[in-house]
Amino acid sequence: MLEIFIVLALLVGFSMVALKYFVKQEDTKSYQYKVKGPILSSAQTAFYNALKEAVGEHGVILTKVSMANVVTPQQMKSKKQWFIANNVIAKSYFDFVVCDPRTMQPRVIIEYDNGQKLHKGKIERQKLIMQVCKSANIPLIGASVKLSYQVGKIRRLLAAHIDLIEPDKEVRFCKRCGSPMNIKTAMQGEFKGRRFFTCSRQPLCQYTENYNVVFDDEESA
Repeated sequence: MLEIFIVLALLVGFSMVALKYFVKQEDTKSYQYKVKGPILSSAQTAFYNALKEAVGEHGVILTKVSMANVVTPQQMKSKKQWFIANNVIAKSYFDFVVCDPRTMQPRVIIEYDNGQKLHKGKIERQKLIMQVCKSANIPLIGASVKLSYQVGKIRRLLAAHIDLIEPDKEVRFCKRCGSPMNIKTAMQGEFKGRRFFTCSRQPLCQYTENYNVVFDDEESA
């Protein structure tokens, strides 16, 4: 029995020494890295451009922000509970955070819905975001992919929480390339006199859109 104990003790000791040695070696090793690609997907980038246009100079937009950098658990009975609560938010993030440009104080949290099917992980994350924002008293706006092309509606949503932002005429972005769109009037043909949106990158992008097209009726109320 004593021999078994001695062998186990030696194995544990050897493991600790080996682990310490290898960890030290790893710490000094020179790793090579490469850029993963854009921080945001093309759809998220289109929404970001629309959000930036809507916010203007009245806010600073941050993306993929760790929750732990925005909120912190309230004082609890034990340090263990605090660390558990902090660990929960440290593993998640906010899609977009609009901050005051002077103080960088968070003003509005925006959760972007890409329109894809909900799965368990996404549902749990949305529940966490709603609970965190409610307890921290930070306004939360849910934005669908359709809003990527309707700056006016984004501005109206933000105006409810940022008093310096005023609703303005609608600005849209090209659904094909994400560039700003211009309003033009047909000068001839059967649609003469009608307004329509055309991509600002013409002739490189030929996308056009009916001026009166409606994407999302639920915000018009």
